[in-house]
Amino acid sequence: MTAMSRATRQIVVVHLASRGMTQQKIADELGISRDTVRRDIVEAPPAAADPAAPDAADVATLVLHLDEPLRDALAVLRSVHDCPDTVTQNVAAARAAIRATADTVAEAHGRPAKIVKAGGEA
Repeated sequence: MTAMSRATRQIVVVHLASRGMTQQKIADELGISRDTVRRDIVEAPPAAADPAAPDAADVATLVLHLDEPLRDALAVLRSVHDCPDTVTQNVAAARAAIRATADTVAEAHGRPAKIVKAGGEA
């Protein structure tokens, strides 16, 4: 599996654990120790509010707090294409990174990666 940042790994670990995967299986799947899986679960940032909650404004929207590590990560992603620091370019970089991570996880589980066009069509 391709190396990923600690923050990305925590997200993947928490997601797999929420799907019922054991800590040992997650460790084996990601090539990390069981202790790292345990720490990632304990130290992961709290999950966002449940989009199914009645007070959710728009379930089709994902809002990310642009803290310094995320801003730095977006700068690295944008630098590949020499893009400016704009909302549009940050959204494009985040979407590309999420799709690439999802493809990596799908391949690790022996499932074909889904290629989705910009309009949301498969």
